[in-house]
Amino acid sequence: MIRLVLFGAPGCGKGTQGDLLEEKYGYKKISTGDLIRAEVKAGSETGRKVKAIMEKGELVSDEIIIEMVKNRVKQDDITLGYTMDGFPRTLEQAKALSNIPVERETAIFLKVDEEAVVERLVSRLTCKNCSAIFNTKNKAPQKEGLCDECGGKLERRKDDNEETIRSRIAVYKEQTEPAVKYYRENSTLYEVDAAGTPAEIFAKLEEIVK
Repeated sequence: MIRLVLFGAPGCGKGTQGDLLEEKYGYKKISTGDLIRAEVKAGSETGRKVKAIMEKGELVSDEIIIEMVKNRVKQDDITLGYTMDGFPRTLEQAKALSNIPVERETAIFLKVDEEAVVERLVSRLTCKNCSAIFNTKNKAPQKEGLCDECGGKLERRKDDNEETIRSRIAVYKEQTEPAVKYYRENSTLYEVDAAGTPAEIFAKLEEIVK
């Protein structure tokens, strides 16, 4: 079993690259945001607990998220490995994830200039129905305002504005640098220039995966 960990600031392309890795190599993409939404939608015990936490405006604890990840990696559709999309974000989360055993773990840090991140995110469109992501700059939908995957309505997230984006990047850098250092010292860490098109970035990831 292989675990790939994709790091990078908001808007660096982690989700897109995770999808491409799953499509070509069968490594299931695991996003903690997706896990939380699935639990809430299913109305599970964990989902009800998480929903109550979020309704209070509080953050879901690392313990709950790690438990979700543990349950997810045990499911039958994960046979070759999986890719963590945007998790861990902190040193504590990285240490907790390391306690989930795998045969091999590789961390990949997608480096991108802050100005490029801002430009990407202010141009981002998200499907209201299936959460597929498009970009008016380099991944425009075939039909304006409609998702290529499910035909749902595309919208711009409220937090995809320059002021909020720069704040998110600053918080990300502060929280994640210790986690990146942890992987550099305890695992295999590659740093990849994430400038360019999704296809160009994926070609660089393929060299690492191979």
